[in-house]
Amino acid sequence: MNKNKLLSIGEISKYTGAGIKALRYYDKINILKPAYVDPETERRYYSFNQTYIVGLIMFCVELDVPLKELSEFIDGQEVMNLRGFLSHGKEAAQKKIKALEKGLSFVDSLEQKIAVQAKYPLGEIYTQEHTDKNFYAIPYKKSFENIDECEMTKLLLDTPFNDDEINDLFEYGLIYERTSSETRRYVYIEMPNGKEIADSKVIPGGTYYCRQSDKSQIEQAAEIFKDYLAGRDSYIAIETEVFSGTSDINKPINELRVLAI
Repeated sequence: MNKNKLLSIGEISKYTGAGIKALRYYDKINILKPAYVDPETERRYYSFNQTYIVGLIMFCVELDVPLKELSEFIDGQEVMNLRGFLSHGKEAAQKKIKALEKGLSFVDSLEQKIAVQAKYPLGEIYTQEHTDKNFYAIPYKKSFENIDECEMTKLLLDTPFNDDEINDLFEYGLIYERTSSETRRYVYIEMPNGKEIADSKVIPGGTYYCRQSDKSQIEQAAEIFKDYLAGRDSYIAIETEVFSGTSDINKPINELRVLAI
């Protein structure tokens, strides 16, 4: 083979942007063999057509595709199944795009939540309109005075949802349901859209009186909202962590909501 018509490893590195060490590694794991190796100097040479393969490999690296997977598309004669290679890369790209879109959607939703909560100073009572919500509710037999995030997390780990059904912005928290005859407490998480299970609980919509605090105050809801609840012995209190632009990670901000029923 006339090596003068080929590209040296330095030249193909400069042309494609792939590092020389990376090109040697591609050779080692059998995904890009040089077109020619000089038997005297052991220097590697590549055909111009191989620059396209280098580009595809670098694309797969960007997508976090394990490089050894690509060796499946090269047979014992060092012939590449280019169609299979492209299909594999395209599939990986589509998965990456889906993951990025999900991440961007999460960021957008979080920014919107932060913008909403930023309107309300800590400790100030305000009102918000909420629609009916379907929660998965786990009965809690003790007072909420000493419950912490770790205990809540352990309870919520047993929810009957799979990972694809839950997103990071699902609302979760505590429900305190008071009537003239009894008090019920629940740990809850928002139900995925369209999900139906026996232990779900519909929390009615309406105008909720709300207040933010850096500590749990759900057991004191009747006192905090005494003016609103005056003369009413039945109400629902909901407490959930909310997002603020800046906050102490060791003291999350909670929003306490109350609705007379």
